[in-house]
Amino acid sequence: MEKERLNLYLPKDVVEDLRRHVPVRERTRFVSQVLARELHRLKLKAAIEASAGAWRDEDHPELATPADIDRWIEEGRAGLSWDRPLPGGEQDNG
Repeated sequence: MEKERLNLYLPKDVVEDLRRHVPVRERTRFVSQVLARELHRLKLKAAIEASAGAWRDEDHPELATPADIDRWIEEGRAGLSWDRPLPGGEQDNG
């Protein structure tokens, strides 16, 4: 993976905690992992917000109550068996 240097200004207390809890040679990896995780969360949040309204309650009156949803899930599970191949010929290789 190609790397790029980045200079950041962080609050002093954050830097002190970082120095206290993360060994010197692990700090870059630690900060990179934290940033990647937070960026992933932000992207997921944006995707959820962008898809808001894709499901409209009036299009699915059969799922109006929690009991309706439970029934729908149970009906879907009733046709499944753990010892049979997946539908469509797909195999779960574990």
